[in-house]
Amino acid sequence: MENATGFHDRRMLYLQVRDYIVEQIEQGVFKSGELIPPERELAENLKISRYTVRRALQELVEEDILFRVQGSGTYVREKTNGLAKRVDSIGIVMPFCDAEIEMMLLSGMQKALRGTPYSMTLYTTDNDSAKEAEGIRRLREEGVAGLIIMPSTDQGGGQGTVPLKREGFPFVLVDRAIEGLQTNCVVSDNVQGGNQAARHLLDLGHSQIAFVSHKGDLSSSIHDRLTGFREAFKERGLPVGPTFTYDFETGVKDLKQFLIKRECTGLVVGNALVARDVVRACRELGLDIPEDFSIVSFDDLSIVKMLDVSLTTITQHTEAIGAKAVSLLIDQIENCDLEPGYLTQYYYPTRLIERDSCARLKGSKGR
Repeated sequence: MENATGFHDRRMLYLQVRDYIVEQIEQGVFKSGELIPPERELAENLKISRYTVRRALQELVEEDILFRVQGSGTYVREKTNGLAKRVDSIGIVMPFCDAEIEMMLLSGMQKALRGTPYSMTLYTTDNDSAKEAEGIRRLREEGVAGLIIMPSTDQGGGQGTVPLKREGFPFVLVDRAIEGLQTNCVVSDNVQGGNQAARHLLDLGHSQIAFVSHKGDLSSSIHDRLTGFREAFKERGLPVGPTFTYDFETGVKDLKQFLIKRECTGLVVGNALVARDVVRACRELGLDIPEDFSIVSFDDLSIVKMLDVSLTTITQHTEAIGAKAVSLLIDQIENCDLEPGYLTQYYYPTRLIERDSCARLKGSKGR
């Protein structure tokens, strides 16, 4: 007995679906390296259950004919000499996959993986340390060869790496480090960046400069930027500028109350999202940038470029950081001669891009 697709009941249906998908690959309908239709669409077209399709896809994943990218879909594995090429998977754990920083990191990673025998499996955590630990556990159970981890910014961010460190499992931290945990990492020199931002405003004659960030952002990036900010004042023998934190979800009212006091003339803001809030708050309060506040931001992202003021910004080599993390992880995976405890840490320099959001303080000669 056959159904409308030509499948019959003398052979398990999921195996027939498996063979159908292989045939589509061989005929070039599903092309090497490309996304295949989702389970729902396949089930509707073949007039069978999604469970059957899912079982067939799982079979092909186990045979290395297909591979999955969490949150994206199922892809056709590239082939060599007509046979599926055996590829080891590297697990990527990061807060989001659609935020611009993460997308730039992923772009660098994908470029670095070209020409290597490794694929990439992505797990997103919604910036939640509990989900981060769960992602690490699940990817290890799936048999990844190593992990690249961008820690969440909450209190427990990165703590799921402690067992990896203890067991000697290959992993690299990217974009953010973890206080008290010495391990392989590839990050920006955020201390340098914080120092550059504060020095730029000091050079323009500002001495009352505040560092503004989100209250819940406990990442090493913010910590290091604040450290560099403070060092700039100490280098010149000046009192260190104040810090102000506000709640990302509900604290814009508090941010406005801080700005309206006009206790400072310069602001170093912790990241692009903070910059967006500060600019909007200034506009709503009728405060001018840079006449009332000179601002230096971090992260030269689209969200900053779309604001109605061109922000002076500390920029990072984000794609290069992603690519270097892949290179470093593959070295760990393939170099069995590395001594236990051997560490490699890359700190990419930051660069200040001067635009229109900063002005020399009136009456000041500056430097």
